[in-house]
Amino acid sequence: MDSETSGKVDSVVEQSFASRLFQPGNDRLGYILFLGSLILWAEGRNLRSVNVILVIIAIFWLAVKLLAKTKLFTKKEKDLQKVSRKRKLKLLSLIIVVLVAIMVLATTIAVNFSEDFGGDAPEYDSPNYNDGVFENVEATTLSNDETSTWDTLGQYMVSDNCRSPDEVLPSQEFKLKDLEDGQFSVSWFGHSTVLLHTNEFSIITDPVFSTGGAGPLSLGPSPFPYEHEYTVDDLPEIDYVFISHDHYDHLDKNTVRELSDSRFYVPLGVKYHLIEWGIDEDNIQEFDWYDETNVSEDLFAAFAPSRHFSGRGVTDNSATLWGSWIFKFYGNSIYFSGDTGYMEEFKNISAIYGPFDLAFLDSGQYNVAWEHVHMLPDQMIQAAMDLNASVSIPIHISKYELALHHWYEPMELVSTYGAEQNVTIATPMLGSTFIFGEEVPQDTWWRGVTECTDPFLDDYPLVEYALIYTNVVGILWLVVPRIKNRESSSEEE
Repeated sequence: MDSETSGKVDSVVEQSFASRLFQPGNDRLGYILFLGSLILWAEGRNLRSVNVILVIIAIFWLAVKLLAKTKLFTKKEKDLQKVSRKRKLKLLSLIIVVLVAIMVLATTIAVNFSEDFGGDAPEYDSPNYNDGVFENVEATTLSNDETSTWDTLGQYMVSDNCRSPDEVLPSQEFKLKDLEDGQFSVSWFGHSTVLLHTNEFSIITDPVFSTGGAGPLSLGPSPFPYEHEYTVDDLPEIDYVFISHDHYDHLDKNTVRELSDSRFYVPLGVKYHLIEWGIDEDNIQEFDWYDETNVSEDLFAAFAPSRHFSGRGVTDNSATLWGSWIFKFYGNSIYFSGDTGYMEEFKNISAIYGPFDLAFLDSGQYNVAWEHVHMLPDQMIQAAMDLNASVSIPIHISKYELALHHWYEPMELVSTYGAEQNVTIATPMLGSTFIFGEEVPQDTWWRGVTECTDPFLDDYPLVEYALIYTNVVGILWLVVPRIKNRESSSEEE
């Protein structure tokens, strides 16, 4: 076949395909217009979740189509060449049942055989324990009258390139500083991991150095990338580990095992996680709220309430206690909040153990929907004032995407509100070390790290109108012929 003949054949094929594609009543073109414009519009509006849902629907549709070629549920079918709607629903139901069964089986195996979930806490004779769970000092819920669950879910459906940084975060190489007697240094490794170091001892709070996600089996949000990565091997010898509660972003199995030679101070029930992971029970001391101890000749510690909850598995919600820590040494009083919503109890804690020279306060991963368990920025400032803290450092920030706010928003707002209220806020860079009393680091290291972008279609409204128009055309292309067919059928009858 010569080139001229070949070209004519290709032309005929193209014309035939085009004529069939654009023929009225052809569903294929309608679906292309509808789905194509919807996918492009969703991407341009940061609604990638919509496209994920469409992909899931497509996978289910394909699975039903493939199963329809088998003999499943064909007993009462008269025409096997034409799949009835009833059979399609049966096939879809079978797929869903199988998937649910697999998920239940996988969850059961994981809960029973994975060490990540830790041990089972017993019941406790504690004034804070009631009907198998620990309770907060104030009524606490994970909802809010100002917003609904559907509102929050809707917000999560919208992608946002600023909830986590789009580049490596600046950090400093960790180095200890030379200290004189009576001095201590502070090092922050992101989130709630804080090192307090003296010439006599070292304390670390909620140490998490794993690179996996903040959830069981390393699932969940992954840590933000830092210029300098930190491991337990970088640290000095850790004498005392203080845990605020058992959530995965505060109690990390792998890190705990690497610190197995340290002494652990934990809330009621958390001991059984550590024992499950091989920590010697003699190296663990449990605390109820307002329990106190002289850790050493120089160090006093007390455990106080916070407003939060606990749990690592499916059925152990609030089975272990949560709380905050107070440290006193060398004439300094230090407060570490752990995770907490704002509470009036701050004033009581200050009356007993304050005023505080330094306070580490939960300041990130907040939302109006769950403000009872994580403080909003203005509430953090109020907590600092209630505690009579000379210097406050925001924590629970700059490591995981766990909320809807921009990753840098907590530092920006806390610094701004602190200045307005004459509350001293320190904002050390990740991995940095400073000697308390010699300086108050107020680096604005987060500024300029990432540039947020608006949805693509905000800059191209004509493109958005075109996509909406194309979407409508696709819908009409599918619907109009069906309406006409029904009208024709009615007239014939």
